[in-house]
Amino acid sequence: MERRLSNAFGMLTIISAVLYGWFFSLARKDFSNLLIVYTLLFLAFLGYNYISKKGTQENLQLFPSFLGKWFYGASLIGGIFFIGLILRLLLIDNTPHLSQDFFRFIWDGHQLLNGYNPYLYLPDDIIESGSSHIPNASFLHASMGELSSGHYTNYPPLNQLFFAIAAWLGGDSVLASVIWMRIFIILADVAIFIYGIKLLRLLGKPMWLIALYYLNPFTIIELTGNLHWEGMMAFFLLASVYYLLVYKQWQSVLFVGYGILLKLLPVMVLPLLLRKLKFKKAFVYYIAVLIVVVLGFLPFFSQDLIDKYSASVGLWFGNFEFNASVYYIIRAIGYQVTGYNIIQTVGKILPLITLVVILGISFIRKNEFPEILLSSVVFSFFTYLIFSTTVHPWYLTIPLLFSVFTKYRFMLLWSYTIFLSYSAYSSESFTENSWFIAIEYILVLFIFIFELFLTKTILPESKGEITNH
Repeated sequence: MERRLSNAFGMLTIISAVLYGWFFSLARKDFSNLLIVYTLLFLAFLGYNYISKKGTQENLQLFPSFLGKWFYGASLIGGIFFIGLILRLLLIDNTPHLSQDFFRFIWDGHQLLNGYNPYLYLPDDIIESGSSHIPNASFLHASMGELSSGHYTNYPPLNQLFFAIAAWLGGDSVLASVIWMRIFIILADVAIFIYGIKLLRLLGKPMWLIALYYLNPFTIIELTGNLHWEGMMAFFLLASVYYLLVYKQWQSVLFVGYGILLKLLPVMVLPLLLRKLKFKKAFVYYIAVLIVVVLGFLPFFSQDLIDKYSASVGLWFGNFEFNASVYYIIRAIGYQVTGYNIIQTVGKILPLITLVVILGISFIRKNEFPEILLSSVVFSFFTYLIFSTTVHPWYLTIPLLFSVFTKYRFMLLWSYTIFLSYSAYSSESFTENSWFIAIEYILVLFIFIFELFLTKTILPESKGEITNH
């Protein structure tokens, strides 16, 4: 049995490597073939999970025991780590083709390197001025697209720092800058693996569960492949929650602060900590996080920063729309009633609904218990996504990661079905397929409701306390 499982693990790795190579050789508009390959990768991923679960029971040795000792005495976990790392390194010099955001990352990095505040200058204006301080400026400007070049950057300071480091290390080479960004993102996933194992052990859960994130083709493609920094944000938030659970609150403060300085979204977790910390400690915690965030923004601070950054962030609520669920239903009703798109109004109301739901989760659920707190993180981000006007695939990273530590698996399904949103890029007009969006959300919501209400008595959430380690 052990030999068969080991051979199957090896075969899945070879098949996955070939499939990733095939996937990144396809054009973004070739949606049918992309979906086929993504489906095959997901089936291989499910195979990994089956073998990992079975291998835990059989004490499977994928590597020599001395290698296994490097990974908490479990060579199966070492095998999962090395295979995930290898699959990521295979993409090291790949140029992303499902997303063009990385061109703006490099642009912002060179802006900062040359002493320009990246929050104050539009790429369109820089090009029109004829300034030559950005290497490959015309190419980067044309490649990032009109949507990016015509708006001020909305990436927080810590993200800008990573952009600048990658641009500095990459020099005049776009590919070298891409490779350095990819190295940072891979290192973030390695850190997630390490802290994920720590947290699973703390919760008394099987360590192989980290494979649900680490070997998931969603994370490998969207983070390593497409160079999205949600993985780095997810690491900071995971480390913050881990340190909170082991009663190291100052480390927790720093990491959640770093997360907010990278992508802002971890701020949604702060209300969830109120019951865990109690009022006085929570107040000190929030003030400390605020200080970290303010210090991060301080080098860029000006009235122009406030005006332009807030306007840029606001676009995601009042102008942009993609792969939404609740919003699209409301928009359709709005068209029938008013005859025009009511995004300007709805885009202001839906975030308030999200805030109310998160506050409800914060006060009603018993978040002082670790697994309930972790599931509350999942539910909060899930709520945010369901009520968003824009849901790109990589937005799923945090709820997918935190679902690993709970009994809920609906995010795994969504990490597959959200790929249907890429069908929009198969047409020249980038028209979304309403049927695909309906399938994506109906399946996920069905499993979510089933797990939330029908499995409550079968798989109760743990309410055990964690002692200081």
